[in-house]
Amino acid sequence: MSDTSDSEPSSEAEPPPRWPRLLPWPSNLTSAVYGSVLAASVVVGSGDSHGGWSLAIILLVTGFVFWLAHVYAETVASIHGGWHMGAIWHGLRHEWPLMFASVPPAAAAAAAELFEGISPGQGAWLALIVAILEQQVWGLAAVRRAGLFGADVTRTMLLNIGIGAIIVALKLAVPH
Repeated sequence: MSDTSDSEPSSEAEPPPRWPRLLPWPSNLTSAVYGSVLAASVVVGSGDSHGGWSLAIILLVTGFVFWLAHVYAETVASIHGGWHMGAIWHGLRHEWPLMFASVPPAAAAAAAELFEGISPGQGAWLALIVAILEQQVWGLAAVRRAGLFGADVTRTMLLNIGIGAIIVALKLAVPH
């Protein structure tokens, strides 16, 4: 489950100056990182046979189901305050980055479907690259929020690259 310290509102949860105001700035970067790794794993598990639209739907449905499951599990554990609707709504708002993380890879998969020369396998690779890049961005946001710099940032980003490399290796190794 997510780190409960993410649920506390703080001045550190403010968006970067250029962040579009259409979506709230996520206070829970743990769920954002988790969601991007989940999306990458879905692409690996789905293989190359799905067209872009199918892969996009699989990504969005999986993100949605895991978002609800995550909120449910944390509600059972009373992390968001118990079983009343206010606590459930708080959990849904707090965990939304997990769901949102499936959107960029799904958009990449769907966009790949629009171009004739892109095969389903190439579309899957595009979605995977977007998910891994997204993981890097959320990881960097978490490091910056924590106030880390220098060698700490380097170590964290190398760890993120290592996780991305493992996911790519699995994509190459898993037969479909």
